[in-house]
Amino acid sequence: MKENSYSISSFFLKINQMIWKNAFLQKARVVFYFSDRILLAGLKKAEQGKEDKRKKVLLVYNMALGDGVMFLGVAEHFRRLYPRDEYELTIACQRAFGDLYAQSGVFDKVLPCDFAGSVINMKNRRALFAAIRRQKYDIVVDPVGCDNCTMNIFVTRAAIGKKKIGVVDKTLPHIQCPKWVRKRIYTDIIEIHKPKLHLIEFYAEFIRKLGDETCVARPAEFESVELGFEIPENFFIIFPAASMQVKRWPLDRFAYVAKKIQQKTGMPLVVCGTSHDWPVLEEFLKIIPEVQTVNLVGKTDIRKFIELIGRADLVVTNDTSAYHIAVAQKRKTALICGGYTYTRYANYHYSQQGYPDPVLITNPMKCFDCNNYCKYSNREIFPCIEGISKEKAWSEIEKMIDR
Repeated sequence: MKENSYSISSFFLKINQMIWKNAFLQKARVVFYFSDRILLAGLKKAEQGKEDKRKKVLLVYNMALGDGVMFLGVAEHFRRLYPRDEYELTIACQRAFGDLYAQSGVFDKVLPCDFAGSVINMKNRRALFAAIRRQKYDIVVDPVGCDNCTMNIFVTRAAIGKKKIGVVDKTLPHIQCPKWVRKRIYTDIIEIHKPKLHLIEFYAEFIRKLGDETCVARPAEFESVELGFEIPENFFIIFPAASMQVKRWPLDRFAYVAKKIQQKTGMPLVVCGTSHDWPVLEEFLKIIPEVQTVNLVGKTDIRKFIELIGRADLVVTNDTSAYHIAVAQKRKTALICGGYTYTRYANYHYSQQGYPDPVLITNPMKCFDCNNYCKYSNREIFPCIEGISKEKAWSEIEKMIDR
């Protein structure tokens, strides 16, 4: 498990899990606005470089792999907004995914950063801010959204830029970042008032408001790469390692679905992911000894991971990067999903662009689209995903297979 790996401290995961289980604690993250004053006070501000006459633009994109896959569907339009002969375009991204953005051909420079490891580790946080401030920018763009007090906001604050552009979706419930914080960090805040936007459409709408009215929302496209290892001619993938425990469908239910798929199709199960995913995947493998499996965990880099998913006959997952990759790769895809960000992250409708709509397996509740602000505190698993039975999931997957 060396080629495709990244690590997040166990302490950070415990803190994050506590925040997810008690959504009201998310508002406490505003305290970083004040503590960062100390970190930023001792950091030197960079001078504007003179070796390149082009204006310098920084995109702050601290999001995970699945979000990045959706972002790459429209990222080329930032190049149209900031043409190469006039602008040097840099993206600051999560360290593990630097190669993905570099290979897109959109950016002049990729600045890989340890965003996840810098949330509560003050030493890492200071080092991140120092790396961001080594260059002075004419424009800093934060396409993530400044509705919550997340790292994109604080990194944008740390960056040295004449102009800082943010975006906020005014239709989202439970906007946690105070208005006064946004006003102190951003020189320009674009407001979006269209409800029920999928994330790719949110990015596209932001780009259109920046000036490129030709931007059309669609999933990303990826060039094929050589895997470098043997895989079955036909296979299915189950990816049960959701980012947080509260969003994770129980493994015994995934095991039930795995057995049913193999009994019906005869295909082997391919298990893949990173060393970060391994504890969950190892536990999953232990409870399906009778299922024919191929273990490729840690044997793929990011591009090979995308390629592998793109060769699967069927992908089943819950709230993970694998879902967004599978849709982008036009695979038969079933998402066992909660309602916390149902419209924004789960509900794809890009069939007009040639992308088959995935099957969404849900437990509908009135509180869907709560923007990760679950009113059911101290649950080990969000009730909207815990309430999905294994029988219901298999029924929907079996229908998809039959089609």
